[in-house]
Amino acid sequence: MLNTVKVPESFAPLFEKAQQSVQAYFNELKFEPEQGTITVHNARYVLIRGAAFSVEFFQLVRKLFGDQDPHDADLFSASLLYELAHAIGRADAKNAHQKMHLVDPIEKLSAGPIHFAHTGWAFVDIFDESTPTADEDFCLIYKHPFSFECDAWQESDASTNNPVCVMNAGYSSGWCQESFGIPLEAREISCQALAHQECVFIMAQPQVIEQKIADYLDAHPDRIVCDQQLAFKHHQNIGLNTKQFTEHTLPEVLQQRLFTYARNLEGVQQQLSAKVEQLNQEIIHRKKIEAQLQESEQFWRTLLDTSFDAILVCQQLHVIKANKASADLFAIPYEQLANQLLTKIFPKSGYHQLQQAINHGADHLTQLHLLNETEDKYVDIHIHHTQDRNAQAIVILAIRDITERAIAMQRLERLANYDALTGLPNRTRFQHIINRALMEQNFSKKYALLFLDLDGFKSINDSLGHSAGDYLLFEVAERMTTSIRGSNIISRLGGDEFAVWIPNIEQADNAEQVAQQIITSLKRSISINGKDIFTTVSIGIAIYPKDGLDYSTLINHADKAMYAAKAKGKDQYQRYRAED
Repeated sequence: MLNTVKVPESFAPLFEKAQQSVQAYFNELKFEPEQGTITVHNARYVLIRGAAFSVEFFQLVRKLFGDQDPHDADLFSASLLYELAHAIGRADAKNAHQKMHLVDPIEKLSAGPIHFAHTGWAFVDIFDESTPTADEDFCLIYKHPFSFECDAWQESDASTNNPVCVMNAGYSSGWCQESFGIPLEAREISCQALAHQECVFIMAQPQVIEQKIADYLDAHPDRIVCDQQLAFKHHQNIGLNTKQFTEHTLPEVLQQRLFTYARNLEGVQQQLSAKVEQLNQEIIHRKKIEAQLQESEQFWRTLLDTSFDAILVCQQLHVIKANKASADLFAIPYEQLANQLLTKIFPKSGYHQLQQAINHGADHLTQLHLLNETEDKYVDIHIHHTQDRNAQAIVILAIRDITERAIAMQRLERLANYDALTGLPNRTRFQHIINRALMEQNFSKKYALLFLDLDGFKSINDSLGHSAGDYLLFEVAERMTTSIRGSNIISRLGGDEFAVWIPNIEQADNAEQVAQQIITSLKRSISINGKDIFTTVSIGIAIYPKDGLDYSTLINHADKAMYAAKAKGKDQYQRYRAED
């Protein structure tokens, strides 16, 4: 029974499992004041008064800032505490995921609120409207009863005009960001410290959070919240007005530290410095080339013609100059390239992509597909915008033929995801398909996973040779594919083991019908080297969500059911039973 978190009923099994694991983790709590340590599961923790990281911190910063603008002081405090809590949340999540061996994003999320409760931040109540998916639709709507920050403000004489549960928002968004692998931001839209009924939060990706809040408020017009509070964004960079600070308001050393922190928050300079330097070098290099081309038309022509890449110089979507590599790439005589419209050179779909890239000032276009009557080609295009001596816009297209590389990558992707003998999805691809299907639904649908093993396959390999065995596997795959067409997905897991994923079944009997169809399709003999070979199959069936909530559990239970079927004889199928 859940007592450390409240979640929608569909999530309850995962959270109950997480509650047991987290409770076991915190059962190893050890206080050793004589050594100045508190340890939980061999990890060192520290106890800090909640008010010190909330109302008291805000009051200290207000004092440092003076009376000029308390809103700027609160904004600075909130931004610093939010980023700190966000980083702590990510670090705690990473540690918990490793120790609890969690892989699925929802499982990773489930440990967070329970860990949150055990460490004294707040209780978490996740609303039914939440959609925790690893994409732009991610939205977590929840409330924090017993928030340590809200309690601190309510117990003090201090006042605020903004939501106060800053670290709660930062920590929870940090944990979820680490769990789902996407950038996330949490915003408190109502707060008990402001005399609201509840402390309610909305979490989403930064670029869509405003829309998620607006959608929620449209659906809940009775929710008390004001524009000023919604505009109080803890994640935003801090912009400090240097005119507000003098030697009389802040000591020089502390003032310098505050400005340094503000400047660090305003940019991602350290993360992007290498990219910026690379871009600067590229700009310098291109400007140098442009200067050289302007000095000598002959040098320009020589440079163009010695390039292995096709180069088109365009004005108003007309080609005004081209090199010889362009003629080879587009199979157009060199003399006819000048004054050609780009619409005559590029196929329709490719031209529209290129036109949009040019109009939007893009500097590159990757893997553009050039489809013509004789062959398919793939190209990368670098786009350089400049001007001629008359200040007329010029676009230079440097086009590289990457057809061989693109085809090779497609082949590598095929080899990595599909079985070379049968052409069926391999184990890796099959697991990816199932994980994606399970992630996109909310336990409301039923799925079936069938695990198949050919009976006596080793004897065929031993008696007729591996080539005969390979032919048998190929023929089995063909018959299975023909017999159960539709949305069913067949995979060769390896050796003589196959699996079938059946989506959206209405009842478990549907899976048994598919199993019987497979058995029937293999009853006819298979002719190998002039001999008629009869093959049988044993099939185990696991049903989602009854027999498991993830791929590993389902495949394991289907495997056990298969062995139970094999024990019954040949050409048998068996549904998973927990007592097997």
